[in-house]
Amino acid sequence: MDQASTTQEREWIRLSKQLRDNERIWSGFRQIEVRMIGSPSLPDLIDIITLGIPETFPGIDCVTVACADPEYEMTRLIEAGGAPDSGARSFVAIPRETLDGLFTRPWRPRLGPVDERLHALLFSNHPCASGSVAVTPLVRRGELIGSLNQGSRDPRHFIPGIATDLLEHLAAVAAMCIDNSINHERLKLDGLTDPLTGISNRRFFERRLAEEVERWARRAGPLVCMLVDVDFFKQVNDQYGHQVGDRVLRQIASLLGQDLRGSDVLARYGGEEFVLLLPGTTPVQGAAIAERLRSRIEHSAFVIPEGIDLDVTVSIGMACLQPGVDSYGPDPAVWLFKQVDAALYQAKEAGRNRVIQAVVS
Repeated sequence: MDQASTTQEREWIRLSKQLRDNERIWSGFRQIEVRMIGSPSLPDLIDIITLGIPETFPGIDCVTVACADPEYEMTRLIEAGGAPDSGARSFVAIPRETLDGLFTRPWRPRLGPVDERLHALLFSNHPCASGSVAVTPLVRRGELIGSLNQGSRDPRHFIPGIATDLLEHLAAVAAMCIDNSINHERLKLDGLTDPLTGISNRRFFERRLAEEVERWARRAGPLVCMLVDVDFFKQVNDQYGHQVGDRVLRQIASLLGQDLRGSDVLARYGGEEFVLLLPGTTPVQGAAIAERLRSRIEHSAFVIPEGIDLDVTVSIGMACLQPGVDSYGPDPAVWLFKQVDAALYQAKEAGRNRVIQAVVS
């Protein structure tokens, strides 16, 4: 084999190894992202970030999360839910002015050797951050809320000039999940979350309905409301017990919650009824969404512990407030919900497992 062929073979081997390494890295990032997005609470999320990243990526020896926490809200939540040797020891409540001093606009990761000040600030419980660190800003809704900090014993693991796309992407997902977790915990503390399904409860829905109807009255666009009822749910409880019924309700809540926008509302209205509020959605769009939800539930697998598949369907009533219409009476919110309730009744009377849209004369 001549020298040129040998050089080509070595280059091919190098590129193949690089591709395998890149795929492994991307696979690890995807796994961490999925776990973060599915985390049930803020303490679990911090554990996934601070313990999961070192477990997934060789060369990263420790991870901490620092956030501005002036009211110690996050600190209390993490201490209340974290085990003594969990990721709770890796959360740092950092003063706002200190956080602002870590980065300059545009906010970009800081990579390089660790100095005593940075170590004391972000890695005080982690002597393993002795070689190099990556300090990546956590930004949510245009605001710097904290930093994701990774440390290595290797002085050359994080060096200035290397690509930071993956670090920034992971930090963006982490910031979103932290923000969502805090909001979820606030809802629970305010008594606005259904304890069984983890989604909003009737009280929260009624509050949001009043807000959205007020916004609609200012000509903010159409407002769709849906009422979803699980067909023959009493038979599930009677035949298989309430534990199976609870599992069905939790799964339906999860299925209904897929693909919702940030402005949408999903709540458990009571018993086996769920309600959705979709601002800025036309009747045609709402009907398509309702049909998609109905079909999704009909074709989903509901498996009870004995391994039996349950056939679960829902009936959906839907109505819409249209912009520029003044014929909804003195209380459009009451009118809207009466129409939704009547449409749901028609869907059940017509044989269930269907969507009925209120027809307004």
